[in-house]
Amino acid sequence: SYSRMSTLEVNKLAPLTDNGTITLGDSGDTFDVPSGATLDVTGATVSGLTTGKIGQVLQAEYGTAVTLNTSSFTDTGLSLAITPSATSSKILVSVVQSIYLDGGGAGITLRVMRDSTAVFPQPVNYARYHGSASNERIFYPIQHLDSPNTTSSVTYKTQGVGAFGSGHKVQHDSIRSKITLMEVLA
Repeated sequence: SYSRMSTLEVNKLAPLTDNGTITLGDSGDTFDVPSGATLDVTGATVSGLTTGKIGQVLQAEYGTAVTLNTSSFTDTGLSLAITPSATSSKILVSVVQSIYLDGGGAGITLRVMRDSTAVFPQPVNYARYHGSASNERIFYPIQHLDSPNTTSSVTYKTQGVGAFGSGHKVQHDSIRSKITLMEVLA
């Protein structure tokens, strides 16, 4: 038995022909980059490389109170834009909406919009207070994995409508709502 280990020291590897290809090893081979070493591909085009699945993460908060009416959806003020890097990317929308329910039997219906399109089918998320006439403050979570199918900027926002009362609010007493957008690569 003998060892085939050796060290090749060079400053540059170049193909035999202009714009040629250098092949390292054969199918199934592994090339190890030791701990502490740096593989710098700054400015280079790297193709066929499997990397992490999260392309970008954005987050916004909003803390101004908005009173919801009982007849139509109203913007809550919570919104955030993202530009997907590929049409195959999905966007994980995560919302924690601050809600103030005004009295017994109160309800708020929430929805998430992508630009002018509701990304949830009806009926949308619904929070309801079951109790006496006292008020209630809650945080209401919403999550949705969306497929915008674009590389143009899209804006996600929440809208709400009140039911059985006129004093329902979001971000009451400056209690902030939060939206997080994560691009999930294909």
